[in-house]
Amino acid sequence: MHKISQLLLCCLLPLTLASCGEALTGGQRLTVSIEPLRYFVENVAGDKFVVTTLVPTGASPETYELTPQQVVEVSDSRAYFTVGTLGLEKTRLQKLTENAPELVTVNVSDSIPLMTTDETNCTDEHHGHLHSDGVDLHTWTSTTSARAIVKRICHALVELDSANAAFYAHRSDSLLAHIDSIDVQIRATLRNLQHRTFLIYHPALGYFARDYGLQQMSVETDGKEPSAERMQQLIHRAQSENVKVVFIQTEHSGRAARRIAEAIGGRVVSISPLDYQWDAQMLHIAKSLVQ
Repeated sequence: MHKISQLLLCCLLPLTLASCGEALTGGQRLTVSIEPLRYFVENVAGDKFVVTTLVPTGASPETYELTPQQVVEVSDSRAYFTVGTLGLEKTRLQKLTENAPELVTVNVSDSIPLMTTDETNCTDEHHGHLHSDGVDLHTWTSTTSARAIVKRICHALVELDSANAAFYAHRSDSLLAHIDSIDVQIRATLRNLQHRTFLIYHPALGYFARDYGLQQMSVETDGKEPSAERMQQLIHRAQSENVKVVFIQTEHSGRAARRIAEAIGGRVVSISPLDYQWDAQMLHIAKSLVQ
């Protein structure tokens, strides 16, 4: 009987400790808009905060609808981190902040020179984007911008929790060093790349293309599939630019992009710029261009 009691105690102790841990972290929640931001925030915040994401993997920030539980989670957070005004925030951000007047809102892109959709695409027409004024907010798909994002996160966490400033600074420095190593690997991978124009369904890699001397051609037009005329224009342009790779994001079906890839003999590559594993995705994109 004594052995059974000991066994029960051993089984229940981890659950008790986990409950205590949850209680200790109550009120120490941070909320981010997308999964790549959770990657950056968690790497800087360490175990000082619990970080939750509004837009789950596989969903589009442009069309995602928040659940009532998520609205409550944002209200209970110490801070909300965003890359700018994403689709879901155009109508909800003001309401979220009104319901939580003490919530600190951190725009991690506020020190980054934002590109327009004209700048991020090598075609002559406007294309789909995350902001209605033509600004490209896919800032996280760039090692250059990632460094600025990490520094902004560190600054915000120090303001929220100055007692652990040295802790955040150390973790920030470690993450910046890792980003530098990713940048070195990408540059080495792309050094001898001959065909430097790629096709992508949704124009998410404008900052990536800027960093590494590439050209992005997007298929999507204002969130819609292209017309038959537009399809022919893209095919001719892709052929003239010797496009070999066509990227399709996991949250989009990309049917038109697949048809173009078939027409030009291009290779279709699935990518997830909204995935949590930011570093793995960046390397995957670079390697896909040369394989």
